[in-house]
Amino acid sequence: MWYWIVMSVLAAGSIAMLAGSFISIKKRNDRAVYAGEGKSGYMRGGDIYDAPRRGHGREEADPLDEEEHPRRKKKRQWKIVLEDIDSWDKYTFTFYDTVGIGRGKDGSMYEKYLPVMEDGRVSKLHCVIIRRGDRLYLRDEGSRNGTYLNGERLDGPAVIQRDDIIGIGETRFEVQRILRESE
Repeated sequence: MWYWIVMSVLAAGSIAMLAGSFISIKKRNDRAVYAGEGKSGYMRGGDIYDAPRRGHGREEADPLDEEEHPRRKKKRQWKIVLEDIDSWDKYTFTFYDTVGIGRGKDGSMYEKYLPVMEDGRVSKLHCVIIRRGDRLYLRDEGSRNGTYLNGERLDGPAVIQRDDIIGIGETRFEVQRILRESE
């Protein structure tokens, strides 16, 4: 008889704790959505992209305005994985603003730097991957032989995304992943 009484009390206590946890989580989520902190994103190929928000009678903030109003948006880290198509070497960079690529040993003007020493057709400071707003761009840094994105020579910054091929000199890198830190 005591066994059934103890089991009933334990079962009732467990149910009460679970119910309290669910209610607490539900209230926290409702407050976050009400305060405008809810996530609005979707997945594409393992990467997270922000979906545009609608309504609320407000204008959207221009992502390029981020530098002018630093309190408006927190700067987020990016992670990019590049693979040398010929040697199958993988390079992973976690950064906020820039990743430089070139033959030179000193890439101190960039946040991260990928030296390509073996290719004589690569300039000392060949190209750079830069963050602007919520996108990554590839920009040629005045290289002698040019920078190519998917076989086309760049004349200005171009948006890069997963599966793009970056060509510098005789070296080609495939963009395998682009990940952005969530808000």
